Amino acid sequence: MSYIIKLFMLQILDVDLTWRMHKASDGQRRRVQICMGLLKPFKVLLLDEITVDLDVLARANLLTYLKKECAEQGATIIYATHIFDGLDDWPTHIVYVAHGKLQLALPLEKVKEMSQLSLMRTVERWLRKERDEDRRKRKERKEKGLPAFDKVIEGSRVVNNGWAAGRLTSTIAGEENFSFSSNSVLR
Repeated sequence: MSYIIKLFMLQILDVDLTWRMHKASDGQRRRVQICMGLLKPFKVLLLDEITVDLDVLARANLLTYLKKECAEQGATIIYATHIFDGLDDWPTHIVYVAHGKLQLALPLEKVKEMSQLSLMRTVERWLRKERDEDRRKRKERKEKGLPAFDKVIEGSRVVNNGWAAGRLTSTIAGEENFSFSSNSVLR
């Protein structure tokens, strides 16, 4: 990658090369992580909550850069998030998965036509409906004397960022924690 592109990435994310990671804020560390992850060109990029810990300007700059890269390079980004600020016109397609099943996969324009609401309000409506249905099903099962959940998926486990203080190992994910981290930039 050219020196100019590296400088461009540092500028987009406002990374200061004099920062020392042990003194940097969470947001500064996050910007360095993202910058390092995006130094290599990509055709497909999987991002899970990539903008967590970013300030408003860094987030806006990153999203603008990613949209531009997709348009210019023909790249695809799959972006999983629950933070919808500023995303109303960012995606080209929306995919909604609930209970491990695809519920919807449509171009953004079709979703806008169906809903007439902002992206955040549309997703909020979907999630409230899903939650209410889950509560109703659990209540019905409880009234019948059945366990709250009707099935357990074999081999499943909850993996999140339950990091132990002062350690680089997860309290939840076990020894293979980095491959399951939700803060990974995956290619």
